[in-house]
Amino acid sequence: MRRIVTKKKFMKKYFLIVLLFFAGNCLAQINSSAVKLAQYIFDSFQPATIIMKSGKAYEQNLNYNIITNEMVFEQNGKFTAIASPEQVDTVYIAGRKFIPLNNKFYEVLAGGKKPLLYESSASVSEPGVSVGYGSTTTTSAATSYQSLIRDGSAYKLKLPDGYNVIPKHEFYILVEGKLEKAGSEKRLAKIFPDKSDAIKKIVKIDKTDFSNREDVAKLVNQLEQ
Repeated sequence: MRRIVTKKKFMKKYFLIVLLFFAGNCLAQINSSAVKLAQYIFDSFQPATIIMKSGKAYEQNLNYNIITNEMVFEQNGKFTAIASPEQVDTVYIAGRKFIPLNNKFYEVLAGGKKPLLYESSASVSEPGVSVGYGSTTTTSAATSYQSLIRDGSAYKLKLPDGYNVIPKHEFYILVEGKLEKAGSEKRLAKIFPDKSDAIKKIVKIDKTDFSNREDVAKLVNQLEQ
């Protein structure tokens, strides 16, 4: 009888340990997936395909740095940017398409003769430094940017404490090699003058939100049909 009781206690204890381990493992996974890389588009480096203008293709884990406007990969424990973006034709990451223009990479949201491009960038600020009498002074964005670039901190997964990333986004239509801003109904009407009435109608029916990338992409796709 003692043996049976002891075995039951052992099994209960073992089951409790397994449950605790499983719960801890799940919590670790949740915490890991919740990590946000403030200076990158993706929360982790993603498998990517790089198509060169020469036609060659390369596989590499990449992420896009919105502070430096560079495609970044990790090599031998160091973060390195693609050195010659002008030689790149297209980059595919996580089902999304990016092309280089003017030493930056733009995401292609809609194709066609006048493709819709999405620029992700950011400015950087750091907390004010005390100058006495309860006053503070804020380091300029340019100074913050230069200091992050100099010591390589802009490429790391976590910025130094106190630095803040302020994301910025802009829509563009690529017209004969030139970028035209396309973040409003009025701007789109200038780019598609023969479809100004259609733009008004679509915006009214779909209640297009020009801060929403899916809404703007849907609108431009309809205009290109």
